Amino acid sequence: MQPQKLQGLKLFDAYHQIAILCSLLFIVLLLVISTRLTRKEQNLVIKYLIVFTIGQEIADYLGRIDFNGLTLKRDLPLHLCHYGLYMGLYSLYKKNQFCFEFTFLIGIISALLAIFTPDMSDYNNWTNYITYFIHHSLIIIFPLWNIFIDKLTLRKFSIVYSFLFSVFMILPVGIICWITGGNYMYLRSAPNVDNPLLFGDWPYYIINCIVIGFILMSFSFLIFHIIKRSHVLFKIKII
Repeated sequence: MQPQKLQGLKLFDAYHQIAILCSLLFIVLLLVISTRLTRKEQNLVIKYLIVFTIGQEIADYLGRIDFNGLTLKRDLPLHLCHYGLYMGLYSLYKKNQFCFEFTFLIGIISALLAIFTPDMSDYNNWTNYITYFIHHSLIIIFPLWNIFIDKLTLRKFSIVYSFLFSVFMILPVGIICWITGGNYMYLRSAPNVDNPLLFGDWPYYIINCIVIGFILMSFSFLIFHIIKRSHVLFKIKII
């Protein structure tokens, strides 16, 4: 008998509202507390975050295995948010400039959209539901940690580098989708989400996403530098 995914979940239902609240509290409280720690204590938090991130990824894949096993069609880590998580984690540990810029400019936007407009029909079980929100919360935490604690800043052409990297990934991921029959980076069909930024039929929704993504990245870049020039970002601690 084919296993059934979670049924009855709706956008902004009680479960989703709790998940949003927990995600935002997790992000804010972790950053608030961490800014008040000593550098030695912050380094310890980084180690805990690395272990926690790996642990939630293992839990997610165990949930997939328990549901219906793993397949190349569904379970390769090739969505944009996977790049954001892994590159953000690397930047958290190594303070890598490009990984920080990519995660800040692309990862945060993607993660926020994912938290507020998830595909409610795509959860295998409660393990996958919970790890989904943890996964996207971590994507937001990592670049904000780099900003508020590590004092990293965006370079002049960071938006160009990040945008080109994300666009260039379309070709190899598209080939993998063609070989496996998968829908990584949603290159074969749009996700089933109620999101005003996703519109149009294939392949026009991909073009729309690229254009809108660049606009949102530009907005993030602009806001960052406005705050930086006002010296607010680096003079105050969070709260």
